[in-house]
Amino acid sequence: MTARLSLLLSFAGLLVSGYLTYAHFNADALVCAESALIDCAAVTSSEQSKLFGIPVALLGLLFFAAMTVLCLPRVFRVEKLRWVRLGAVGVGVLMVVYLVAAELLLIGKICLWCTVVHVLTLVLAGLLVSGALRPSSLEPPLPDSRPPGVPR
Repeated sequence: MTARLSLLLSFAGLLVSGYLTYAHFNADALVCAESALIDCAAVTSSEQSKLFGIPVALLGLLFFAAMTVLCLPRVFRVEKLRWVRLGAVGVGVLMVVYLVAAELLLIGKICLWCTVVHVLTLVLAGLLVSGALRPSSLEPPLPDSRPPGVPR
């Protein structure tokens, strides 16, 4: 269940951040309500929309592309990659904190599309952390006590 839901969340994030990346380079493509508080164009074209010269939308796209691969069923079962997944989603959460602070404190506007990405990241993090903390995922698997040749 955790693997499928994390893959779905990652793929949804990939789609939304793909749209935001496209909209970053094609401002006319951005569709968003505009009010005193909500203004996607102001957020996505602000000074904070780039980190070290790289659009944060592109960083989000790369993040969700990596998370989509890390959450594929076959890859999700690789025990050694659990820590890579958790580390990556931890970095994602830190980026969300920075970006929400930038929206609220520096820009003074909120981007609804960005908020979708932030929520997807936080839900994905909660899902992966809770899955990693389940007792069954913390204990090593029991050795197989069946005689050789007996199917599972």
